[in-house]
Amino acid sequence: PAAAAAGALAGLNGFFTARVTFPNHFAAASWLPAVLFLQAGESPLGLGAALALQWLAGFPPFFLLSLLCAFGLACRQGKSGLRCFGQGLLWCAGLAAAGWIPFLEFLSRSVRGVLLSAESAVEYSLPVPQLLKELLLPQWYALSPDILGDPAIVAFYTGVPALILAAWGCGLGAREKWLGAGTLAALLLSLGANLPGYRQAPCLHVFRFPANWLLAASAGVAILCAAAIARLPGRSAGWLCAGLISLDLVLFAQPSRVAWARAGFLQDPPALARPLSAAPEPMRIWHTRRLRDVWTRGRLETEADYLLMRDYLAPSFGTAFGLQEVSSYQTLLLREAAQFQSRLAAAGPGSPLREAAGAALVVDIEEGADRVEGRSLRVRAEPGAKPRIFLTEDAGSVRLLEYGPGRVRALVETRRPAHAVFAETDYPGWRASLDDAVVAHERFEGIFPMVRVPAGRHELSFTFAPASFRWGALISLLSWAGWLAAWRRRARA
Repeated sequence: PAAAAAGALAGLNGFFTARVTFPNHFAAASWLPAVLFLQAGESPLGLGAALALQWLAGFPPFFLLSLLCAFGLACRQGKSGLRCFGQGLLWCAGLAAAGWIPFLEFLSRSVRGVLLSAESAVEYSLPVPQLLKELLLPQWYALSPDILGDPAIVAFYTGVPALILAAWGCGLGAREKWLGAGTLAALLLSLGANLPGYRQAPCLHVFRFPANWLLAASAGVAILCAAAIARLPGRSAGWLCAGLISLDLVLFAQPSRVAWARAGFLQDPPALARPLSAAPEPMRIWHTRRLRDVWTRGRLETEADYLLMRDYLAPSFGTAFGLQEVSSYQTLLLREAAQFQSRLAAAGPGSPLREAAGAALVVDIEEGADRVEGRSLRVRAEPGAKPRIFLTEDAGSVRLLEYGPGRVRALVETRRPAHAVFAETDYPGWRASLDDAVVAHERFEGIFPMVRVPAGRHELSFTFAPASFRWGALISLLSWAGWLAAWRRRARA
């Protein structure tokens, strides 16, 4: 019964099920129970594999929280636990090298630092009354659904029965008291800006959402609740509690709390997406900085707000319909891209920069508007948008032959030597070839790869094969081979 209750709380708590709309959050969070189980069993091979797979799930904040939880458990275990944690971390570094080496390269070239500013680090902080409501009000979404922040990020629910049992579990022993203190600390840290000292603590500014700390809190409640159920007299009482907790969580998980979780929300392309989708070559949509600033300051309060963002292809809704954007939502934005976007915002929609970026559709908001509404939005089809590969001079023509992730080919015909531009952000790993011979490339407007093409008919291609991934993949391959060999030796022993 204790294991069943812990499993229900780990897999059905309101924080975890709310993240289902973010696949990388959901996948990364799902590895935390395995990480704690393998650390508790002092299995460095298992711990390393679980941590590596969690990293590759694609949401570093949850990986960092899992590391912190496992390290806390290792400290409690003593020297053997710390040894297991250290060895597991080394295995993780090797097994997941194909992911973290390119990530660190990208991070070093982005506008985001390792530590965020105080303002950025407190986004989606939970107000005290909201956290108390999510903790103590049974089925709060049915009774009082209004909350501050994105429901997919800030929602939390373990249920009152589980919370009562967890509170009782805190007093069962020294280990449970230690775990209870850690769970309480995670709940307090989720307050973020509402917790005195949070803004002034740089060590807490590694990720943006203080609500992420609720992942650790949900794990703590699950373990404490299981410890309490294990002490109940008789298995019947234990199964009754486990069943009650499971039913409570299943009922809470039924209603979708964000519009995009509903069937059909991203299936039918909105009217704005159709002309760009039907274009013979890929074109981009550009949301002006003025519009993005107003959108950022606003709140998503009703389903109509989500529908408006979808219908006007707010960053990055367009990507759901196969569209490309000039200013999409990116947690890690390359410095070159940020500089180009700033120049484009200053130059305006009529500038050659907008044409070079291939932005055929501009979405703006009327000057002075403080809220995004349908009547305040303006959509313009702008002429002159360049294709994905174009010539800087009027010296010939370009025909796109292939366009896909990591590989683009075009047939270039010129009457005289000219420069061909590939309108994608340059990055280490892009390689240009002319008639299958590798050629050096320059940068157009400080951002796009550009190649000098001699007169005549030539095939120009760009392929993406970053060395950081190749080296990372090699290290990962060797590490997995070593991991399998070590696992076999252990199994024989």
